[in-house]
Amino acid sequence: MELRNLQQYQDELWLCARCGDCSLADKIVASHRDVYHPCAVKNVLGFEAYASRGRIMIMNDLLDGALEVNQDVVDWLYTCTTCKSCQEACMATAEGIRLPEMVEALRRDVVAAGFDVPRHREIEESIVAEGNPYRELASKRLELFGDRDWPEQAEVVYFVGCTSAYREKEIAQTTVELLDKIGVDYTVLQDERCCGSVLLRLGHTEHFDELTRHNIEAIERTGAKTVVTACAGCYRTWKIDMPREGHKYKFEVLHITEYLDRLVQEGRVAFESPEPIVVTYHDPCHLGRHAEVYEAPRRVLQAVRSLELVEMRTNRRYAHCCGSGGGVKSTYGQLANQVAANRLEEAEETGATTLVTACPFCHRGLTDGAKYAGKEIDIVDLPTFVLPYLVEREKAVGVEGENPLKERFMEYLRAHPKIFDGLKRGAVIDYDIDGDRFHVLVTGKSAIEVQPVRAENPDVELLFSRGAVERLIQNESEDDYAAEFGRLFKEPTDEEWIKFNLRLNIVKLLMKGYRKFAQKAGLI
Repeated sequence: MELRNLQQYQDELWLCARCGDCSLADKIVASHRDVYHPCAVKNVLGFEAYASRGRIMIMNDLLDGALEVNQDVVDWLYTCTTCKSCQEACMATAEGIRLPEMVEALRRDVVAAGFDVPRHREIEESIVAEGNPYRELASKRLELFGDRDWPEQAEVVYFVGCTSAYREKEIAQTTVELLDKIGVDYTVLQDERCCGSVLLRLGHTEHFDELTRHNIEAIERTGAKTVVTACAGCYRTWKIDMPREGHKYKFEVLHITEYLDRLVQEGRVAFESPEPIVVTYHDPCHLGRHAEVYEAPRRVLQAVRSLELVEMRTNRRYAHCCGSGGGVKSTYGQLANQVAANRLEEAEETGATTLVTACPFCHRGLTDGAKYAGKEIDIVDLPTFVLPYLVEREKAVGVEGENPLKERFMEYLRAHPKIFDGLKRGAVIDYDIDGDRFHVLVTGKSAIEVQPVRAENPDVELLFSRGAVERLIQNESEDDYAAEFGRLFKEPTDEEWIKFNLRLNIVKLLMKGYRKFAQKAGLI
């Protein structure tokens, strides 16, 4: 059997040193890097064959001819959610070994060779016949919005997605209600078809180009400048997969969390809870690791006045998967439920009353997992969660002024750009003083921008006590600052301390130039 697609990764497969970080990595205490047994599937099934290094060993044997593809191999292949957690934990290369891409490549090969899972063939046939994977009539796609006329032209297109249109209807309905109440000039495609994400994940790629061309042309006819979707799977497909497969479009694509975040920043939207509420947020794999959107949904949640956001043990780049991706939900439902149950245990540990996510697949998977495991935490998708808290901007309670210490720290860093010498252009550091955030962007040698908001994708997050900041900004030279920084980190007190969270792996951080400051601070 020819493994034409997998062969493209043959050299990269041999970079695996079998260290086990993809399977067994635990939190690195010194850096607060929130890695904990990254493979959510292996955590349930137990065997090494289901973690990245085991899968790589099997793939190498397939390429060498030591193993032959049979139905057992095919069944094993479709237990991977392609969540990319293993790649984030991997330090064999700067990007990590690209196992999710390899899994999808091998799936293309086995489908081309005639191997299949009956359920997957049914999904493909449904998409071809009715434009969705659920064997629902295309004529019923927009029935959930009632008897409504949609404009032919608009500034924004809301791309609903199949799962929201046919299964998680509340997400689509609340997204539309949000856009209506905010006053957005938008429309919905009358003839929207599946984005094709499920076909790519399963290796059934024959009809992907046709679907993509249809949807791009339909959007272009509306004249829209922006496409907004509340589905993380659709978002990843539009932002990552379509360009990778050779498709181009001129409009902007945003996830609903990014769009709401923009409206909040522009002062067009405000949210307010009548009473204190504690929530935690689950990062969808398609939105987070695959598309690098971590902070926009958090900023939207934190824009809800009286809301406290608490993080789970694993979050952002290292967040455990919900178990519903990569075709696992439709093929191995109990496995998906067990993975979701593990994730829900993390949510319960936070003490939050509500688990918010931003993906219809995650919402369905976590809800089913809660029923399976008897969990009672509320699980809500973000548009549905924030809709009741939407208030008119002029009626919102005034936002408190800037933290004076934050302002002084920002001015100090602006006056001492040489602190960041050695860092490559584009390096981003997030600063946190008692929950008040700002970030530094390196724009060149001894050149920085200091912005008073949280960064979207920082390389490192630095957390300071107020006492630590007071000591740091008294230093006149950059070298003294670095030395003081190191002391405060290595010899903390209750009043003066520094912590940091690494949001990139060590290889990437070294490539971006963080070694110089770390050496000056005595951290390495």
